[in-house]
Amino acid sequence: MVVGDIIEVLDAVAPPETAQEWDSVGLQVGTAAGPVSTVLVCLDVTDAVLDEAAATGAELIVAHHPLIFRPLTAVLTDRPVGRMVQRLLCAGRSLFVAHTNLDAAPEIGTAAVLGELLGLGDPSPLLPGEPGLGLVGEIADAPTVAALAERVRETLRPARLTIVGSPERAAGRVALMPGAGGDAVAAAAGADADALVCGDLKHHDALEARALGVAVIDAGHYATERPVVGSIARHLRARVGEDVRVIESTVVTDPFAGGPT
Repeated sequence: MVVGDIIEVLDAVAPPETAQEWDSVGLQVGTAAGPVSTVLVCLDVTDAVLDEAAATGAELIVAHHPLIFRPLTAVLTDRPVGRMVQRLLCAGRSLFVAHTNLDAAPEIGTAAVLGELLGLGDPSPLLPGEPGLGLVGEIADAPTVAALAERVRETLRPARLTIVGSPERAAGRVALMPGAGGDAVAAAAGADADALVCGDLKHHDALEARALGVAVIDAGHYATERPVVGSIARHLRARVGEDVRVIESTVVTDPFAGGPT
């Protein structure tokens, strides 16, 4: 099996054309013709993840967040991105990225996985025309914001968790926007959600939430998206068979949690 075979499997469930126009997805380093016996799946590409790839012998890294996000005008090896590109090339290791196209994947995407973990019932798209990019539904057995926050804390183990709004208010109808989802407050209000679970809530988003009467639980970018790593790995294992070993990264890349990066 070669890198291109793995790409075909992932593109089928998260088509690159569904990525946001500003995004950078696809094969970022290496060659589609490279042979693969081990794939390492991660959220972020960091030096610690590259160490892990070397230790496991992974020829391909599948990441959710792009290493190369903005066009490079130079590859400077004394800068983090240039250094990691050099490490990948010198090791003959390829890097493939599925970002907002994976967010939008209704089967294995970030919102779909988060909804499954939190027990979101009868989910529907939060944003019109975006079937997987955010969900809204019912969580019957977490009736208050406090109860929902405790479920989020126990399920995701975030490095930090912030609540906007009264912990005692009802939270039966819940919107989910993993990752940088703080700007989904208006969409959550428009969907009649009592609460929004997201990451990266900003000051003005929080003010808007208060004004619109939507409670927000911000569990951070990393914690709300980390479950998708397991989702990608399971999807690949089910389709590549025993010829390729698929490993989930164990490196914690949450910058707010401490530890190696």
